[in-house]
Amino acid sequence: MKKSRKDTLDMTEGNPAKVLLAFAVPVILSNLFQQFYNMIDSLIVGNYLGADALAAVGSAGVITAVIVQLASGLALGASVVIAQYSGAGKWKEIRLCMTTILLFAAVLGVMVTVLTQLAAGQVLLFLKTPQELLEYSIDYLTIYFWGSAAIFLYNAENAVFIAVGDSKTPLYFLILAFFLNVAGDLFFILICSMGVGGSALATTLSQVVCTVLSSVVLERKMRRLFAEKAERLFDRTEFVRMMRIAVPAALQQSVVSLGSVCVQTVTNGFGPAVMAGCSAANKAVNLVSTIPINWGNALSGFVGQNIGAGKPERIGRGVKASLLACGTASLVMTLFMELAPETMIGWFVEGEGAAEVIRAGASYLRVTGLFLVIFSIYMIIKSVFKGAGDMNWFVGLTLGSLGIRVLCAFLLAPVFGESILWWSVVAGWCVSVVPTVLHYVGGSWKKHSLVRSQR
Repeated sequence: MKKSRKDTLDMTEGNPAKVLLAFAVPVILSNLFQQFYNMIDSLIVGNYLGADALAAVGSAGVITAVIVQLASGLALGASVVIAQYSGAGKWKEIRLCMTTILLFAAVLGVMVTVLTQLAAGQVLLFLKTPQELLEYSIDYLTIYFWGSAAIFLYNAENAVFIAVGDSKTPLYFLILAFFLNVAGDLFFILICSMGVGGSALATTLSQVVCTVLSSVVLERKMRRLFAEKAERLFDRTEFVRMMRIAVPAALQQSVVSLGSVCVQTVTNGFGPAVMAGCSAANKAVNLVSTIPINWGNALSGFVGQNIGAGKPERIGRGVKASLLACGTASLVMTLFMELAPETMIGWFVEGEGAAEVIRAGASYLRVTGLFLVIFSIYMIIKSVFKGAGDMNWFVGLTLGSLGIRVLCAFLLAPVFGESILWWSVVAGWCVSVVPTVLHYVGGSWKKHSLVRSQR
């Protein structure tokens, strides 16, 4: 295992299992800190502001996820292209891709800020947000989206770091964001008495600070790795190349989030207690699914570099190591979700109405916990298609899983009640894993390559 240029990991050489472990662990830890500070938000809001405030943040969080996933999808286009350029040894093109995607992200972020400030209230009304939660949710959304430009830029910057084999720098910034967010929550909610708006402001400020610092570090890294500056800030050819991946990925991720918005409308119909229980359970599920999701993201970088280097034979060994690691971790997480779901949900809420919230959230965790291994297989193998640039299958599989979840929620909730909200999630996983495995075994994804190797 060697480093291609100073602190960037060359994943085209060495034992695939060791390379992936070294690369994936910081990626997983980065997302864990992301999840932890989201959980801290919920813990502070639920325990100091009450179940209604927690339900409002959960309802608003479905909307913020649409924007975050849009930013993530656009960054994915840069990540796949840059990873393949890195494997091919095309350093000049990496620099040009970086400046192009950052400029585009900044402009798009400003546009999103304007739109969300104008439409937050109308969207919440469309989602049938209960009247008693509406003011809380509007306060949270309008303040949170002040930082839209930072959201888009930060995702783009992280994509560049990961694509060139640096998974540690994003970890350092997530750790910083964690502590900034916790301190901000305590200051704005407990000292300034700003309510849920204080939670949103803490998140926004932590994102802005880390985005600015990340920009500085990334520019220094590019100078160190590639010496010369890009000939221009924006390149149309590279932009089009990245958008071939980014647009379907962004649309897919946004549609996924919109699907979650649709499911949230069904959830809202069951009242604040079920809303709060599902919100808390989603936080816990997001935490335990961190390993397969983010190991999959690391695997995408591994696949991209090896596709770019013309070494697809290494990918199968990386997939086997990934399935073993994530399958084992998922079994451990399943035990926690089956043995102590009430305790996990109880972290998020106390006081009046807590018992009903805990009941709903614990039921959610027990069901989803049984199927975590299937989810891990689905996420790991699907990530191979993303790294290879086989976006038709990557997008199609994701949307298929979402479609099953949405249809189940809308059609079956009136018949089976609230439990279908969590059974619909695992139904999407179980159905989608079958074509995912079959397409991987078929091997046609190996033919995708966006660049040609210069090695």
